[in-house]
Amino acid sequence: MNSEYITNEAEVGFPPLQSSRRAVWAYYRIEFLPDGYPGRRTQDELFAHPLYGPYVIADYVHQFRMTKKQAYLDAACKVADAALAHMTSVGEGLAFIYSQEKTKVSRKKGSWYSGLTQARYVDVFNKLLALPGTERFQGPLSGILSSLEVPVGEGGVAGAADNGGLIIEEYPSLAPDCTLNGWTTATCILRDYAKANNDEQAWNLFDRSVRGLEALVPIYDVPEYATSRYKLKGPAAVRLQPESTELTVKSVQVDIPGAGTFDANSDLDPGGAALPKGPRRIKIGQKQSFTVELSRRTFPKPNTVLFAVEAAENGSVRASIGDNTYDPMTSLVVPKFENDLGTFEVHQGTNFIEVPVPWVEAELIAYPTNFGKAIAGRQFNQYHWIHVDTLSKIVDETDSDLLRYYRDRWERFPKKWRAISEYQDERITLDRFDATLHK
Repeated sequence: MNSEYITNEAEVGFPPLQSSRRAVWAYYRIEFLPDGYPGRRTQDELFAHPLYGPYVIADYVHQFRMTKKQAYLDAACKVADAALAHMTSVGEGLAFIYSQEKTKVSRKKGSWYSGLTQARYVDVFNKLLALPGTERFQGPLSGILSSLEVPVGEGGVAGAADNGGLIIEEYPSLAPDCTLNGWTTATCILRDYAKANNDEQAWNLFDRSVRGLEALVPIYDVPEYATSRYKLKGPAAVRLQPESTELTVKSVQVDIPGAGTFDANSDLDPGGAALPKGPRRIKIGQKQSFTVELSRRTFPKPNTVLFAVEAAENGSVRASIGDNTYDPMTSLVVPKFENDLGTFEVHQGTNFIEVPVPWVEAELIAYPTNFGKAIAGRQFNQYHWIHVDTLSKIVDETDSDLLRYYRDRWERFPKKWRAISEYQDERITLDRFDATLHK
């Protein structure tokens, strides 16, 4: 095979992808399906990855602009056509659905779609439409844009902030997730599309999203580690220890103020698998952990974990939450110690225990950005820089004083990284990732 090729482009009749991004393509484990759509091989099977389409289309569009060779534009259009063939109608919109059964490229269960992926398609289809012979993509682009307005409660990605602003969910869920890099990146893409086309719908989405960011961006700030939070939701290990009576835990729920009360008795959102095998008995002095998911979206109000328990006799039960120090190589809390959440009296028979989780005891549930991105053998913090870059673009358009404050603050944070002990790991690269240095 020609050494110019990154993967199996030649097998589907495509010209080579850019060799300057070889390390990135290797990281994604990219490979083309027979219909020309890019996928990822997982456990010796090749699955369409919804987000890979925009990456490849953008690559071929760039090469067409640089070389004017028709083969690159033809390849971009063929990938776009294949992507549309994989999409599904959602409300008034059109979306590329993530599904464990069909794509198997995400650990998230069920079928859903991503606000970031949809925005990426808006971006590349907008670029395609500036090129000759691509008019057929205008209708689908409008449908993709409309998918960003479908409410989360209806299976979409549009959440609502307290000030009426829009939250664009990268990973939609019943409990607010609010992944920041996906939200800000989608917002920037909406701005670019609105400016290029004077599109009223895109401007409206952009303006609402900016209001949403202004409502929530302060709670992503993590000054003690000089970084920002990746998202606002995360798993928590809430533990119960009966002190003077045996208990049977029959039900676990999570109350998230402003969002609702969610069942945590199965592997559905937002509980993880608190009671995967049904009711659980806990003996006196024994300690058992229940995995739930909490959302910092409510800050400073706490989430409350609700337990329905059967007590053998009158007594009390101690509640705690698993915690740890921040580890820049992980993306969630791996408990090594616990923080006390209080002791609760129970009476013989059925009891309902309400355990508030103050954020001072759960600061790392909404985990800070980390250095878990491994590219070319080095560990990078990609996401904090994405937060800085995307906020910069939004501030340039809106002149928002609040977003400018956090943009400037977060832009200065990396200068402090060399003085933070947790970051002094030989695997970690404190500089920004530069693709031109990792060919």
